[in-house]
Amino acid sequence: MPLQKILLDKEWHFKQATTLNNSTASSFLPCAQFPTVAHIDLLHHKLIPDPYIDTNELNTLWVNEANWTYQTKAIPPVSFSSQTSRATLVFDGLDTIVSVYLNEKLILESQNMHISHRVDVTDLLKQHGEKESILELRFQNAPAYARKEWKRIGYKGNGTDVHFGGPERLFVRKAQYHWGWDWGPAVNTSGPWKEIWLETFESKIDDFIVRQEVAADLKSAQITVKGTVEGVQEGGRVVIGIKTPDGVQAMQSEVPVDSKGGFTALLKLDKDLQLWYPFTYGSQPLYTITASLSSQHSISQKLGLRRLKLLQHPLKKEPGTAFVFSINNTPIFAGGSCWIPGDFMLPRMSRQRYEDWLLLAKAGNQTMIRVWGGGIVESDHFYEICDREGILVWQDFLFACGDYPASDDFIEKIKIEATQQIKRVGYHASLAIWAGNNEDYMLAERWGWEYDIDDQKGPWDKTNFPAREIYERVLPKICEDLAGDVPYWRSSPYGGKTSNDTTVGDTHIWDVWHGKMSPYQDYKAYTSRFVSEFGFESAPNIRTLHKAITVPSERHWQSRTFDAHDKGPGHERRYGMYSGENFRFKMNPLSSFVYTTQFLQAEAMSYAYNHWRREFRGPGEENCSGILVWQLNDIWPGTSWALVDVDFHRKPSFYITKRALAKVVVGMERVVTEEPSYITMGYLPKKGALDVWAVNGVVEELDAVLRLFAFDIESGKAVDLPEDQRERTLKLKGNQTTEITRLDIPNPEQTVIAAYIDDPKTGERLARWVSWPEPLKFVRFKKDLKMEATVDGDTVVLKSNGPAKGVVISVPIEAGDDAIFDDNFVDVVPGEEIKIGVKGLDGRKIETRFLCDWELEEGFEL
Repeated sequence: MPLQKILLDKEWHFKQATTLNNSTASSFLPCAQFPTVAHIDLLHHKLIPDPYIDTNELNTLWVNEANWTYQTKAIPPVSFSSQTSRATLVFDGLDTIVSVYLNEKLILESQNMHISHRVDVTDLLKQHGEKESILELRFQNAPAYARKEWKRIGYKGNGTDVHFGGPERLFVRKAQYHWGWDWGPAVNTSGPWKEIWLETFESKIDDFIVRQEVAADLKSAQITVKGTVEGVQEGGRVVIGIKTPDGVQAMQSEVPVDSKGGFTALLKLDKDLQLWYPFTYGSQPLYTITASLSSQHSISQKLGLRRLKLLQHPLKKEPGTAFVFSINNTPIFAGGSCWIPGDFMLPRMSRQRYEDWLLLAKAGNQTMIRVWGGGIVESDHFYEICDREGILVWQDFLFACGDYPASDDFIEKIKIEATQQIKRVGYHASLAIWAGNNEDYMLAERWGWEYDIDDQKGPWDKTNFPAREIYERVLPKICEDLAGDVPYWRSSPYGGKTSNDTTVGDTHIWDVWHGKMSPYQDYKAYTSRFVSEFGFESAPNIRTLHKAITVPSERHWQSRTFDAHDKGPGHERRYGMYSGENFRFKMNPLSSFVYTTQFLQAEAMSYAYNHWRREFRGPGEENCSGILVWQLNDIWPGTSWALVDVDFHRKPSFYITKRALAKVVVGMERVVTEEPSYITMGYLPKKGALDVWAVNGVVEELDAVLRLFAFDIESGKAVDLPEDQRERTLKLKGNQTTEITRLDIPNPEQTVIAAYIDDPKTGERLARWVSWPEPLKFVRFKKDLKMEATVDGDTVVLKSNGPAKGVVISVPIEAGDDAIFDDNFVDVVPGEEIKIGVKGLDGRKIETRFLCDWELEEGFEL
């Protein structure tokens, strides 16, 4: 009897099991889909308004506190072909507090969203005979359960040191963002959020764990395959096979089953090894590893072979140690972003939606995605796509911004959860690190929890930071046993004398925007060995705001509805302060607010990336080896730190990071050449010189030509540069930065410098950058500045009669959804044509925005 899997996704119904606010759902109604959660079904039946729209979040909070029952009567009878036939119900994920009944018999109780369950129901189904069975899932709301656990276990903090929901969220193993965060509403879901199926079999493979170790010389790899079987006697055989990425059988071996039902195979590949790389460094061949029980059951995994190391060696010229990921003996610059869950209603996240988001990240030259600890260990689809596309994954364990308990029973739940998740996703070539949590050590320092970094022995259960037992004992041990070559890191951020030590480990840089609200020009001072989180807020596309705010009179940045869609604390102060420090701006109408905030975010990202990528300087000088911006994606139509809004509209900051992470980058920084007299105030230092460098992200050395041009901003006329500065040939060292020159800037307060790096053989433009005086608010633009945007087939061509800053092209909102542009938010200087590919324009016209374009309007006076 071969294993059969019957997906139980038909004829599901739901009802409310409490009396909160909605009598219509007091009797069973058909589910909208399966898997599902209550919010999805209520929306389908129009029993609640969409919590993502207007201020409907407030009107749907009652759903979070209600209990829900799910039922299907469509479980087919099972024919057991022999005495050894078995039947198992598999629950891939239940959200979250649930009692499960089969034919009115309690078969399972669970309080953890992040684990799966297997329940043997052989005897129950035999007793039920030839009738269809009834499966019922009775969910209690997680907030009520969490409050009881809080009271039972006791909270070690002071009650004011938890943000994003109350302390109760820490006591239940549920996605923490469901309590609301500073980028989304409080939508606390409940229901069967992953698949449920019935397995019938006589024998099957249970655990299947594949790990690898590639030799230092990259010529061979040892593959370890472990697993357990059910229904096979000691001495039975499991066949292990390996196929190459080309589908050729490379190896096959039979291994015995031991007395405990386990099997182990150690296999060595040493011929024509095909290695997996991040997409910016190479290709992504995937081997297929299979385990088979004759004709009974077969299971397989795709495996990319790579040698993964986290290097932390001393640096030649800077204090502290490196924090650099090495793939196949090549140090990797890990530029990318942080990922939040794609939806509050997770069953809506299809494989296609994951594909769209991850391909978008890759199109933005992002080599690494950090899966943040306040969400979930992601869908199998997520990691499979990352393997295929060559995107590295930084994976947090599921703790975020809180003083978690560490009672014995809580720790037991964590052990089961971590073990399951590492077994599930730990084989993926894309997986680069497991981090213990998000920001918990940083909060310990901030809130004064009892945290002595020199105390590495404990016990810590009597302190008010008991979760050190989880991060420093439980998780490291599980990773040691199961994670293979993927390293464990205690937290993000972590390292050095403090959690945000810029000389050791990784950092979260939030003194810009949050904290001290430092100028974004201070990003250089926060140069770290690995920046795993930093960011700057901005509005989404105006189309997205119009969807979020349905009342036209509320469509301005100081309305109540707008405020409800910007969860970032103090956002009102920050927009005005940062804009006022840097450039002349407009906040109304709403389109101007969108442009202003997106301009601000993009400039901040530009400043950070410009400096931090420069610091990947070669062996022993990996002063900064990674930049992960907070955040890639949005979860609802709101204002946040995302590079791309929920409807896939790319913000200017997306294009900034795309250019900053390209294979070849030219960078420039204006440097101070004269300080104002000490006796005066209100005058800035003079930045009369310019440093120029280039980054080569290719491993091989690269021949190139640097060309520099200068223009007066107010007149648009060319400014002469010394002949020896206008053009030079370069040899750019592989996989690092090459410093090129320092030059004096003529009339620096009113001159832009445009730098280009070209291929000397083909003339192809490899990189481009325009350096502007700072602050931009002092700059005088050409009074008759004209920006031409013409369409030539699938290309938009930009030309200008004077230097223009931050040019954004788009389709007018009245013409429907926007087109998709290959590039955007560009600076344009006279004499050049900027060509930008476009899809979906369909004959519609293009409009442009650029900094201070409103000053060109008739009658405008400063």
